Amino acid sequence: MIVKDLQPLSIVEDVGFRNFVKTLEPRYKIPSRKTLMEGKLPALYEECSSKARKALSSVDNVVLTTDMWTSRATEAYLTVSCHIIDENWQMLAYVLETCSVSGQHTADNICSQLTRIAEEWSISEKIQAVVTDNGANMVAAVRKAGWSHYPCFAHTLHLVVKDSLKAHPDILELQKRSSAIVTFFHHSTRAADKLKEIQKQQTFPEHKLLQAVETRWNSVFYMWERLLEQKEAVTTVLCLLGKSSLCLNEEQWSVISLSIDALRPFEEATREVSTEKHVSVSKVIPLVSVLLKTASASERQGSKLAAELSAQCHHRFRSIETFYGLAVSTYLDKNLGFRDSANVEPVKARLITEMQSMSETSAPSTSGLSSATSSATSSASAPTTSSSLSAGAPASPPAAKVGIWEHFDSQVLASQLHWTTSTDALIELRRYSEERPIPRNKDTLFWWKNNAQTFPSLSKLAKKNLGVVATSVPAERIFSKAGQLISHRRSAIKAKNVNMILFLNKNL
Repeated sequence: MIVKDLQPLSIVEDVGFRNFVKTLEPRYKIPSRKTLMEGKLPALYEECSSKARKALSSVDNVVLTTDMWTSRATEAYLTVSCHIIDENWQMLAYVLETCSVSGQHTADNICSQLTRIAEEWSISEKIQAVVTDNGANMVAAVRKAGWSHYPCFAHTLHLVVKDSLKAHPDILELQKRSSAIVTFFHHSTRAADKLKEIQKQQTFPEHKLLQAVETRWNSVFYMWERLLEQKEAVTTVLCLLGKSSLCLNEEQWSVISLSIDALRPFEEATREVSTEKHVSVSKVIPLVSVLLKTASASERQGSKLAAELSAQCHHRFRSIETFYGLAVSTYLDKNLGFRDSANVEPVKARLITEMQSMSETSAPSTSGLSSATSSATSSASAPTTSSSLSAGAPASPPAAKVGIWEHFDSQVLASQLHWTTSTDALIELRRYSEERPIPRNKDTLFWWKNNAQTFPSLSKLAKKNLGVVATSVPAERIFSKAGQLISHRRSAIKAKNVNMILFLNKNL
């Protein structure tokens, strides 16, 4: 209960809780804080940790997500979580560690923490990719460690919208005026009561107004959407209370309406990649393609914000279809989201090369074939027939050397080996290309589980590439948990106990 609900340890000393337990079972003895912190929780941590280590040891590829956050006590923490695809083609996630970071948050300091955690979990050589936000220190830290970096798609979308709003001073001013209206209703009991009254009279939905926050762009969308829904009621209340100066004119309401239409696809995309349990990077290219199409449609309707959103998307996502990690995941997801079909061919060519390399690594060596050729040539060079022996002819002496064909036969077999691996890869890829696309609402990993034997080489590459997640949201979700954990009742909790409780909260 303490780790799942993030209850403070002091709950075992609370009079109300003790009376509650006594009512349920008078004979039960509640463990003390010391027993919990020094005995039961560490034992639970060791048990849970060993299960996670066993799962990580059984896979070849691991993807990390990581981010930094600050506690109520203004201490900096780094959370590292990992994602794997197990032998049953199930995506599994674990929080590895939440550690305190002292000093400056430089790339070197973050890199040293990341490499230490990877070494402690014995996954340094298995890390396929690391997903973080676009912070320069995080990106540099990952690259210093020698790992592939993938930018968080949700964070990049945030930057696209935030920069688009800033690019138009009139829209930014409209955002501030909208916030001022919401603030008035939130701070004035009279205004809030009057709004409820008008909503009932005019049969408007009885919803409260929503305020935008700086750290979440979609809060602006929700604020405008709710204001537009309550347009008549809000305007009526402002006029009745002598606050006509806060009212928006029809042109401003029109801009809000067009802005909502332009932002809605971005809100849907953000919600999809943030709320789903595991989102593969295979969704990034198709989502960007859809966003660009919808932005163009809104732009044609006269939305200035849509034009800027389109420009920002082209800027932020200009090379995603040539980024092999994203492109190969999209292709192995049987996805048709490429805007430029010419970008598919380099992916297929590289896949064939990787498949050939895998086949040659697992195939017998050429030297083994050469010795097999030698023995075959040797037996062929000295034929012995029963008829010649029965005729009394002298038997041919055993050949001291393989003969003049040794080099030729060795070359033929080596060329056959190369031809086989090359042809097998081409055939497998062609057969995969001819398969029907996987429906968007179907589980891609389930499809690969059922078709792994049909595509033995491609399935290994699919498991490697589809395990890369699109966002660092899994690490960021720990922040809200941490906010509950490091509360006023537990503001002095030690860093090692923060790590232990958050680890158990996620992994137990």
